[in-house]
Amino acid sequence: MHALDDVGLSEILSSPSLPELPVADDSRLERFEQALQSVVEENRRLSEEVRILKENSIFRPPTERDPVDEDLVVDSPLVRDSDGSSSHFSRYYNGFEIRTRDPESSPFSLRINNQTQFRFNAFERSESEWIDSSGESFPINNSSYFLIPRGRLIFSGMAFLPKMSYLLNIDYNTVSSNPIGFRAYVLSYQFNKALTISVGQNKVPGSREWMGSASVAQEGPDRSMATTFFRPSLSQGVWVTGQVFETVRYHAMLANGFNTLNLRPSQFTHQFCISESVWWEPWGDFGRGYPDLQNHQQPAIRIGSSYTFAPAQAEAADGGAPENSLVRLSDGTLITQMGALAPGAMVREYDISLAAFDASFKYRGCSLATEIYLQQLSSLRGTGQLPVDSVSAYGGFVQGGYFVRPQEVEIYSRGSLVTGGYGTGTEVGGGFNWFPLKGQNNLRFTIDAAWLEDSPAQQNRTGFVAGQSGLLLRTQISAAF
Repeated sequence: MHALDDVGLSEILSSPSLPELPVADDSRLERFEQALQSVVEENRRLSEEVRILKENSIFRPPTERDPVDEDLVVDSPLVRDSDGSSSHFSRYYNGFEIRTRDPESSPFSLRINNQTQFRFNAFERSESEWIDSSGESFPINNSSYFLIPRGRLIFSGMAFLPKMSYLLNIDYNTVSSNPIGFRAYVLSYQFNKALTISVGQNKVPGSREWMGSASVAQEGPDRSMATTFFRPSLSQGVWVTGQVFETVRYHAMLANGFNTLNLRPSQFTHQFCISESVWWEPWGDFGRGYPDLQNHQQPAIRIGSSYTFAPAQAEAADGGAPENSLVRLSDGTLITQMGALAPGAMVREYDISLAAFDASFKYRGCSLATEIYLQQLSSLRGTGQLPVDSVSAYGGFVQGGYFVRPQEVEIYSRGSLVTGGYGTGTEVGGGFNWFPLKGQNNLRFTIDAAWLEDSPAQQNRTGFVAGQSGLLLRTQISAAF
C-alpha cells in the first residue's frame, strides 16, 4: 500500500502502457481509488498509535533492572501503578524477596531468611568434680539432650536510598533464659567498595572464627573451645567495612564494650571498646567458611589479624544472654568471682586486650586453618587485696578437612588450647559433614566427637562447660533458607 501511495494510483492508471478502458467504467475506477486511499490513511493512523503506545511503555520490553533469572524468579505483581504495570515483584533468591522494579525512584527491597540448628548433645565425664581457683567445688555431670542452640529469623534489604541497607536479626533458642530476643540490627550506607558505614548492634570483630557465621561457616557444629574462651560478644556501636587494593578487606568498630549484650545504658562505662580486623586474600576469593565447599581449582589463602581493646569492663555482663561468653581465667574461673585471684578479694573492673592472628588455606576440597590468641586482663580493680595487677592467657586452634566426595562429604579434625598462669585446657576432636545439596551450604548434617581436658570455656550454645573433662558428642542438622 505504501508503494501505491508513494507513486500515486492515478499515475499508474494513466500510464500509456496500460490498455484503454471504456469511459463507462471511469466512475467505478474512481471509487476504487478512493477506497484504496482510505486504507492507506487507516494504516498510517494505526502505525502512529502503536508508536505512541510503545513510547508510553505499555508494551515495555524488559530492562536491566528487571529480573532476568527465570529459574529463580516468579514474577508476582504485588503493587500496580496507575497504568496497570507492576512496580514490585517477589521471588525466591537465597530467601524470599520483594523488590522494586526501579530502585532509583523507589528504593526498597525485603529479603526474609531463616537459619536453624537442631542438635543432639551428649557428654560422658572422666572426672566427677572441678575445683576452681577460688577453691569452690563444682560437680561434673553426664548429660544427653536435644536442643536448638541457634535459630534466626533475618530481615534484610534496601531502604530510603539505593546504597542504604538494613538488617534485623531475631534470635530464638532453647539454651538460655532469653528464648526469643533481638540479636542484631544494622543500618548501613555504602559510599563505594572501599567504605561502608554501619550503625546498630552486631559482633565486635575480635576474631576471624567468631566473625564467621556459626550456622554454615564452621568446620564442625560450632566454634572451637579456644575461640569460645577468647572471643568478644555483641555490642552496640558504629563500624566501617570495605575492600581496598582488590585483595585486602577490613572491619573496624567503636562499641560500648567487649561483652555488653542485654546490658542497660546505666551499666555502661564512659569508655568505648575499639576493635579492628584486617585480612588479605592474595590468590583470589577465599570463599565463605572454612570447608572448601567451593572446590577451589587454584590454591586460595587468607591471612589476617584482629585487635580489640576494651577499658573499664565490669562484672555486669549478662551470662544468660545467648551470645555472651564471660571472661574467665585460664582454668575456667570467672574473673569477677569472689576469691578468683585471692581469698576475700573480688575483681570489679578491668581492661581487656585481645590480639588474634589467623591463616587459612583451601585447594581442591582440602582446607587448613589456624588462629592464635593473646589476651591480657590489666588494671585490675576491685575489693580486697588483689595480688596481681594483670593476668594473661594465650592459645588457639588448628583444624583441617578434606572432601572425600567433592562438595558433598567432608572429614575433618581439630585441636585447640587455652593456657595461662591459672591452668591449661585442651580440646581434640573431629568428625564429618554431609552436604545433601551438593556444593551448597544451605543444608548440612554433622557428627562431631571431642575429648576435653579441663575446659576453661563455657557458653550456652557451644556445649562447652567450664571445668569439664571427658567426651563431648554433638550431632547436628543445620538448615538455612
